[in-house]
Amino acid sequence: MRDSGYVLVIAEKPRAADKIAAALNLSGKRVVNGVRVWEGFFEGRRFLVAPAVGHLFSLDTEERGFPVFTYRWVPRWLVERRSRHARKYFEVLKSLARGASEYVNACDYDIEGSVIGYLIIKHFGDLSRSRRAKFSSLTKEELVSAFRNLQPLDLRMVEAGLCRHEVDWIWGINVSRALMSFYKKVFGGFKILSAGRVQTPTLIEVFKKHVERECFVPEIKFSISLKLRVGSEELSIRSDFGKDLTEEEANRLKLAIERVGKARVVDVKSRTEVLRPPPPFNLPDLQYEAYRVAKISPALTLSIAESLYLDQLISYPRTNSQKLPKTLNHRAILRSLSNLEGYGEYVSELLKKPSLAPAEGPREDPAHPAIHPTGYLPRKPLKDRERVVYDLIVRRYLASLSDEALLRISTYVLRVLDLELVITSRELLRGGWLKIYEYGEVGTLKKFSLRLGEEVPILDVRVVKTFSKPSDAYTKSSLLKWMERSGIGTEATRAEIIETLFKRGYLKQTTSGIDITELGSVVSTISTNLFSELSSVQLTREVEEKLDKIITGELSRDEVVREVASVLKPRLINIKKLLESDESVNELRRLAGLNSGDASCVICQRLAEFSYEGLRLCRFHGIAYERLREAYEAWSKKTKISFVEFLNKVLTLKSSGKYVKEVAELLLSRRGCFDFHNRL
Repeated sequence: MRDSGYVLVIAEKPRAADKIAAALNLSGKRVVNGVRVWEGFFEGRRFLVAPAVGHLFSLDTEERGFPVFTYRWVPRWLVERRSRHARKYFEVLKSLARGASEYVNACDYDIEGSVIGYLIIKHFGDLSRSRRAKFSSLTKEELVSAFRNLQPLDLRMVEAGLCRHEVDWIWGINVSRALMSFYKKVFGGFKILSAGRVQTPTLIEVFKKHVERECFVPEIKFSISLKLRVGSEELSIRSDFGKDLTEEEANRLKLAIERVGKARVVDVKSRTEVLRPPPPFNLPDLQYEAYRVAKISPALTLSIAESLYLDQLISYPRTNSQKLPKTLNHRAILRSLSNLEGYGEYVSELLKKPSLAPAEGPREDPAHPAIHPTGYLPRKPLKDRERVVYDLIVRRYLASLSDEALLRISTYVLRVLDLELVITSRELLRGGWLKIYEYGEVGTLKKFSLRLGEEVPILDVRVVKTFSKPSDAYTKSSLLKWMERSGIGTEATRAEIIETLFKRGYLKQTTSGIDITELGSVVSTISTNLFSELSSVQLTREVEEKLDKIITGELSRDEVVREVASVLKPRLINIKKLLESDESVNELRRLAGLNSGDASCVICQRLAEFSYEGLRLCRFHGIAYERLREAYEAWSKKTKISFVEFLNKVLTLKSSGKYVKEVAELLLSRRGCFDFHNRL
């Protein structure tokens, strides 16, 4: 097919191409080799809109082994089996580009979209006759404005995107190949393994959490539970009165409080707390809330949000911004949303306000505003999870335009004997934005009133023995939050990286959250011991910072790629020498945390790194042993318990870690051989 003199508009996906063509009133449709394209005239010029399906090019090399630092961009369908469907889009764009007089990159306005369109134009067209369409929603108004105000290609974003691909490629292919070579030499078989500049530090973080939880020994704590008569209500509270009570002290205190039978109010303070409306969502906040409210995974939340964007219902979701543009027509959006069931009452109240100024958060994104509804309404009923995500976005947007909520917090200090305890009344004075966004976290609301000097009857006193719990296992949402706090990955890639760790068999889902698999443990141990400096959060964060500096013009792509290669190369060469050595098997097994024949853990047969009382233990069981010793010392100061009783109690507690229980069982089985109690 050879048309001439037209403007070729490249969309990132077919659904986006459809919306762009409709906005520009391009009524001509035809199918070219199975791909739908649109054509017509926009403001006197002939336009032709054709879609890609994401990236059509990928990095590849003909070199085998590692280290490898030579690569080139090739058609993605040639090197990735799951991308074979992209071939027809590749061929159609290649054909259409030959006859175009001008090219417009109308892919999503972010780093990836910039790279997708740039590579298509570079390989098939002419970069000197190219421009960029910038839009944050697929509404007709915004698309028409974007095409009336086409901009130069965003070459700094392109450079940053190309750099990210190149850095991730050389990091991933080299470390992955090294890992597979290591695995083959140690385990004697081939296994496809992968590593990544962001993926590996994330895996290691889950591994650290796993070790922390499985080596956890609960702490014992004694406190006093009191039931108070407050007006006509009963109020139960628990306190240790700021003391680390022993069991004996707690029992004495219980008897003394029972004899007194009442507490006196010695201080009253009341204040009004203003709860500001939340800002509209950025992507990380939306992913976190969707998981908290409806247990929708971050990856699925992003997928749903992208679908809502392509259906013109919301603005572009891959954004870090918590701010909305000053030019956004809130009243028009509100009037449209009033037609949807469930929002009319809230919208009516908002439209009465003389001005509408949304609350803002501190985060900004130069490319896109915070996620917000466009005012376009669903043309068909939304599916269950689509409805949840859309409702969250709409309610958060409405809440950002709403009034502040007010809480009255009254704090009462009660004295019993010479001890003080604090109870708090929390009353919602004005619902404000909380009436709309009912998912706001404001704490437990409990209203009561006491006067200074009032005596409060104590109805019941008990000694409560509690055992501490380990920190929560990661969920997909909290792991994404950790990545965000650590400054690794981007809002657009973090969820996908977490899903990749599951697909590789490195992570698994349990009833308590995310845990690491045996394969994940092996890969984490090898990565920590073999590539410690390459797998660090610090190195990954520094690369992210350098990518940002490419966008600002402070660094070039070549500088960053060369620097990353200079860090990788010497380490990879040393690893290759180690793998090629005939005498390296024992050392490699040690680096994998495996025994080398004469130094095995008595519990799990891993490499024994510690020896306690004649017991050879691996790193994990060694940590567990130390934690048991430390915990018993603390327990024995609070309660009269023998070491054997302590071990048996630890075995019954659900919060005790797996490695801790295994060591406890070992010690109990050998208590006739070793005087552990007296050696503590």
